[in-house]
Amino acid sequence: MAEATAVQERGLVAMPSDERIQAIETGRATLLARAEALVVDSLESEQVAWACVNAIGEFKKGIEADFAAAKQGTHRAWKAVVAQEKGHLEALARPDEIVRGKLSTWEAEKRRIQAEIERKAREEAEKATAELRRLAQEQAQKDAEERRLQEAVAAEAAGDTAQAEELLGTPVEAEPVEVPTVFVPVMSAPKVEGAGAMVEVWKFEITDARAVPREYLSINESAIGKVVQALKGAANIPGVRVYSTLEARRTGGRR
Repeated sequence: MAEATAVQERGLVAMPSDERIQAIETGRATLLARAEALVVDSLESEQVAWACVNAIGEFKKGIEADFAAAKQGTHRAWKAVVAQEKGHLEALARPDEIVRGKLSTWEAEKRRIQAEIERKAREEAEKATAELRRLAQEQAQKDAEERRLQEAVAAEAAGDTAQAEELLGTPVEAEPVEVPTVFVPVMSAPKVEGAGAMVEVWKFEITDARAVPREYLSINESAIGKVVQALKGAANIPGVRVYSTLEARRTGGRR
């Protein structure tokens, strides 16, 4: 109540007085006690129950009337503030879209350039590795041939001319040489101060609504409700059960 009084004193909205709020709280407590004590088991008690329903309905109308002015005033003010805020925000949508679009285009270009740099670095590494392997294999072949020659010389010196001739006549083939892969460092694009993150976002568009699987479809409950309200028990919609319930509503009232 103190809060309502403070708001009213500032002249922002026409809130109900503290006395009226107190009366509302007292009336609500009284109606709650009547509802809890009520037993509906006869025509007389049914009449009492309907009287209670009507009293609650009238009480609600009174509360709505008490707060109508405050709601209207605050709602108008809220709509004006929201509209102004929305206008300012929407005015920024276009420049934001333009800048983000250009950033996306540049990011794609940066990634293309980086991919090209990495491709060239891989090619250079492959060429360097192949050259290193060729040189190592040539050296291994020379070493193998040198060892064969020394073996032949040793056999000749030992008087085994036939062994020497056989060694010299047999082709020499060195074992394949394993060499480490050459690494060519690749510099990454420098970070820009104040830059956010470029996130890959996946989107979609419907190309054929008829082909979309059932689990991705949603039922239009609003349209079904309108048909049921209009046709009632005569409504016949495949996959839908139409039924009715009994709800208590006071005479001439909305609730």
